[in-house]
Amino acid sequence: MNEQNKMNKSKIEIPIIIPSDSPKIYASGVFGGYGAQDFRILFFTEEPLQQDELLPPGKLKSMREVKAQIVLPPLAAKLTAQWLMKQVELFEKNVGPIPQPKPKISPKSDVENKE
Repeated sequence: MNEQNKMNKSKIEIPIIIPSDSPKIYASGVFGGYGAQDFRILFFTEEPLQQDELLPPGKLKSMREVKAQIVLPPLAAKLTAQWLMKQVELFEKNVGPIPQPKPKISPKSDVENKE
């Protein structure tokens, strides 16, 4: 085996330093998109619009507050997506399936109900 093949097969270990004051952001959702040069991912949490007031049941309104934006070039976006899917697969293998909410079924419109 030549030297090039040996280098390709061996993993290069790079030390990682995680500063204790690095930001930690909790997000309950994500949205974004892409342009000609990069992908943009916006992480958000659901926050109530009203605070410190008594609300009748079912009247709570919420907003999505963006907590962080990540901008990635196309290759980094693809590698990030692959890495994240691998982590989800490992999680589900070790912990169990991650449940997804069932889609809400919208009631039939008045026109459909008259038929």
